[in-house]
Amino acid sequence: MTQAPLSGRANPAACYACGMVRREIEIDENTDRILTELASEYQGNLSLALAALVHAREGLDELAERSEAACEDTLRLLRDRAEVDFREGRAVTWEDVKAHSGL
Repeated sequence: MTQAPLSGRANPAACYACGMVRREIEIDENTDRILTELASEYQGNLSLALAALVHAREGLDELAERSEAACEDTLRLLRDRAEVDFREGRAVTWEDVKAHSGL
C-alpha cells in the first residue's frame, strides 16, 4: 500500500506494517513549539511529525556508520598519528589548554 506524501515528503506512517501504539510523553515548552512547527508540514499531525523525526534519526545513524566504514583507513591513520603526537609531547589535552589559559 502506497500513501501519498504530505508536503512533498514520504509519509512516515507508511512504514508501519501493522497497528499503532499510543504513548504519553512529557516535553518542555520549547520542544513542544518546535514539534508543533514541524507538524505543520504534516497537516498538523503531531504523530506523523514525530514518526518522521524518529525515522530521520535512524537514517542519520545508518549514514554515519556507512561514512565511518568508507573512511575507516583514513580515520585509523589520523587516530594513530594523533596518539603518536600525544605520546611524543607534540599535543596537549583540552584540560591542559584550559588550565594554561586560566579558563
